[in-house]
Amino acid sequence: MTGRAPVSFSFFVFGVTVGGLIPRIPALKDHLRLTDGQVGIALVGVSLGGIVGSLLSRLLIRHHAALGVRAGILVLCVAGVGPAVAGSLGALVGTLFVVGFLWGFVDVLENGFGARLEHSYQRPLINGLHGFWSLGAFVGSLIAGGAALVGLSPLIQFMATGVVIAATSLWVLRGLGVLTAVSETSPAFGAVALTSTLAALAGISFAGVIAEGGTSDWSALFLRELSHASPGIAAAGFSGFSIAAMLVRFRADLLTARTGAQTVVRLGAILAAAGLLLAIAVPAVPVAIIGFTIVGIGTAVLLPLTFAAGANLSRSGGALAIVMASTYAGTVAGPPLIGAAADHVGLRFAMFIPLVAALAVFAFSGAVGFPGAGEARRKG
Repeated sequence: MTGRAPVSFSFFVFGVTVGGLIPRIPALKDHLRLTDGQVGIALVGVSLGGIVGSLLSRLLIRHHAALGVRAGILVLCVAGVGPAVAGSLGALVGTLFVVGFLWGFVDVLENGFGARLEHSYQRPLINGLHGFWSLGAFVGSLIAGGAALVGLSPLIQFMATGVVIAATSLWVLRGLGVLTAVSETSPAFGAVALTSTLAALAGISFAGVIAEGGTSDWSALFLRELSHASPGIAAAGFSGFSIAAMLVRFRADLLTARTGAQTVVRLGAILAAAGLLLAIAVPAVPVAIIGFTIVGIGTAVLLPLTFAAGANLSRSGGALAIVMASTYAGTVAGPPLIGAAADHVGLRFAMFIPLVAALAVFAFSGAVGFPGAGEARRKG
């Protein structure tokens, strides 16, 4: 049986690669002399790659998931250098597409292992695993910030990080076992592809990432433009959001065990909507930061529980792949939607978009408690 340590480690190093890359986007922009619009185009490459990688992961999830995770992370260590050596916008889009593909590919397989662990241990574990992802993203951002502070180029940072991750992964990820079906009684992919439950889970993942990303991506700009905060204070909005999400994920499994996944998702959606409403209604610095922190607490639980529910819907992993692909689709739709709204009605009112997305999660939350989707998390 696969142990928790290698699965937790895979989530952690995945987070390190994300946290290490995103903060260096400004350096890549300066190197290629890109406009803000061109940067947006480049980042869409990540999301599109994630969609494709998520869907193709189904080819390995049943019989070669461990190999897929190990190979995916090793290839990511090499491909992750690509954005730093890209010499044009087209090359940057291509390399980011490859990185996004590997992120989506590994993401599905890791969450499949997470759902399998929950079934084996007979208690909720998925939020804690995503807590390791958040911890990795935090560590990666510290590495990126430190590298930028001392003047290290993205190329040197990505190469050094890749070597360390590859070396440790070769050792730790040997402990990944075979990913058998979460439930042998769950239906095959073809039987669940068009069910209302799968559609609802896909809707939750799509809306959930808009609620989460819409807050994390725009909180600093919101505080700077509407709260008139200094750049350092504005960054505190994102920091509060991120730290709250990480801490909640490490503790949320206990609450899930006592109340059920559906209750936790509903509570998370309500908190996210309330936090956004607070920041919109009172954009003063301390209140807005508190509001964004509450959003981080609420959104932290939404996607992990939805992914685990998707994993329980089909033996083939097809349902999980669709749910994960919907998440990456949300990362494509969310930023331009909020940005366009901000241009027309202002950022304050544009933040109603992630608020409505949080309410949509609440509306669809019944799918997380569907018998086939929730069976592995009710015991414990």
